[in-house]
Amino acid sequence: MIRRRAWRWAAAVVGAMLVAGCPAGQWLVLERTVDEPDAILALASHEHERLPAAWQLAVAYPGAVVVLSQPAQPTPWNCQDCARRVERLVGWGLPASRVQVMDTPVRNSHDELAAARALAGRRGWTSIQVVTSPYHARRVAVLIQDVEATGGEGGAGLEWGVTTASAEAIRPWLWWSRRYDRRYVVYELGAMAVNSWRYGIWPWAWWGAG
Repeated sequence: MIRRRAWRWAAAVVGAMLVAGCPAGQWLVLERTVDEPDAILALASHEHERLPAAWQLAVAYPGAVVVLSQPAQPTPWNCQDCARRVERLVGWGLPASRVQVMDTPVRNSHDELAAARALAGRRGWTSIQVVTSPYHARRVAVLIQDVEATGGEGGAGLEWGVTTASAEAIRPWLWWSRRYDRRYVVYELGAMAVNSWRYGIWPWAWWGAG
């Protein structure tokens, strides 16, 4: 009995060490910037952190249009502040003429990126800077690759950037130590597996993004 308990404790310690040493949080976070983007796409959900970041980019790039998606069925989880997004941006001093809500209803991040690509084709844009949350960034980068690879309406030769925004300091190296980081990291890893199945993305594509 004592030996069995010792093995259990040893297994628990080893498991904890493996989790603590896994750089999953840091791996999920990435950024890349395009010069003078034509559009700034603020992905829906987490508006409390993504909208301010989109506004800051709009101030830095006065020629860019801020693009917002329209979820097919808005909920507090997929678009926390849908009704007030344009109002908030205008309240911060951004002209309403520089804000565009896409007509195409979307269900998820892949839909948002595909709709933005189609809009870029119609508007003649050559670059889009996407604003999302830090742990969502790698999945967005790979979904961009998939949208570009599968083609579709417009957007040929489109250049994409990814900007991350967080309302609170994240702990990517210690992602397992706090509930917010732990839940978000685990969710994103699971979402990658779902996206691989849904869109036929090879698992190693997640490692190649950057």
